[in-house]
Amino acid sequence: MTPTFSEQEYRRLMMLAYLGEWIVNAIRKDPDPAYEDTASKAFSFAQGTPLESLVAFDENAGNWIPAEAFEEEAHTLIDQYDDKTFWEELTARLTERDLIASHSERAVRGMRPEQRTRAASSIAKAYTKEFESHGLDRLKVS
Repeated sequence: MTPTFSEQEYRRLMMLAYLGEWIVNAIRKDPDPAYEDTASKAFSFAQGTPLESLVAFDENAGNWIPAEAFEEEAHTLIDQYDDKTFWEELTARLTERDLIASHSERAVRGMRPEQRTRAASSIAKAYTKEFESHGLDRLKVS
């Protein structure tokens, strides 16, 4: 197989390789070498192209890695994703907690999906408004 990419497409592919490997291995104590090797292989094809400055060969590890500037660009995307999913997940979990508290877990599990969505909607909107206005400033644990 010999795929052909424009420079822009290959740059995106390198970003996808980095992001994918990071998602798989960032939470592991022992990274999965198969994902590291695959990302390294994707980076290696930048040699001799205008994108070569985006990668470097790590002599100690024996593989291709993203250059610092490319890695910083990737982490900007990761940070944006983390920020968005943090607020969405916090809202979803608090909404679920409050929904169960007001209806009982059994009642919530017995709801049809549209009923559950309707019941949760006002709770989720209240949390969304609160977090957009005040972040975590007024969130307290008693």
